[in-house]
Amino acid sequence: MTTDPEEVPVTPKRKAAPARKAAAKSAPSKAPAKASAGRKRTAKTGKTTKEAILLAAEIEFARSGYDGASVQRIGKQAKCYESLLYYHYGSKDKLFAAVLENAYRKLVEAEAKLLVDFDDPRAALEAVVRFMWRYYQEHPELIFLLNTENLLKGKHLKKASGIRDFFPNAITLLRKAVESGMAQGLFRPDVHIDDLYITVMGLGYFYLSNRHTLSAFFDKELLQQAELQRWGDHMVETVLRVVQQPPAQPQPRTQK
Repeated sequence: MTTDPEEVPVTPKRKAAPARKAAAKSAPSKAPAKASAGRKRTAKTGKTTKEAILLAAEIEFARSGYDGASVQRIGKQAKCYESLLYYHYGSKDKLFAAVLENAYRKLVEAEAKLLVDFDDPRAALEAVVRFMWRYYQEHPELIFLLNTENLLKGKHLKKASGIRDFFPNAITLLRKAVESGMAQGLFRPDVHIDDLYITVMGLGYFYLSNRHTLSAFFDKELLQQAELQRWGDHMVETVLRVVQQPPAQPQPRTQK
């Protein structure tokens, strides 16, 4: 025997059905908020992943060079799928370019925070030299990345669209210090700032990039704190000798 739906008694349980339907109808109004939150989480995760890839790639390129660097190891270090590396950076070559640009960007940002008193040009010059020496010690990855880029003949920096954004602020600081010293008659008027920057960078770069062979050659550990301090003092002394005004030569006596 079948029962006509119209004959089914209406119970309180059946009355609750419209309420559920009403709730179901009202549910879509909350959906956009959930979707929006989901997009925010996705965007945030994407940014974090991109930064993790960049950091992992910096370590890998600094340790293994360009040819030896493995995209698989970078992905494993960044804890992400290899496909995300290509999604964010396009290729291994572009990823290395991003790593190199980021290394320069961090250097420029650190240089911008350096406070220098140009009224005392000798102290100003010393402050810049010691900053550069300390930065190279604290960021050895920069040395390794520069070695790699030089082996690649600087092709990534040549193609960088914002190359001037990476112009070392230390060059500007050196120029201001030297100009102040010239104005006070303390420094030679023919100091070439580019040469001075290369001198400072070369003194620090060569020491650190050749520390293992030099340590073996001289039979001492060049990374000991005392040795690092001594070389920093030598860098300052060398640079000051390069720029300082030579002492006035005594005039020869004229015979009467």
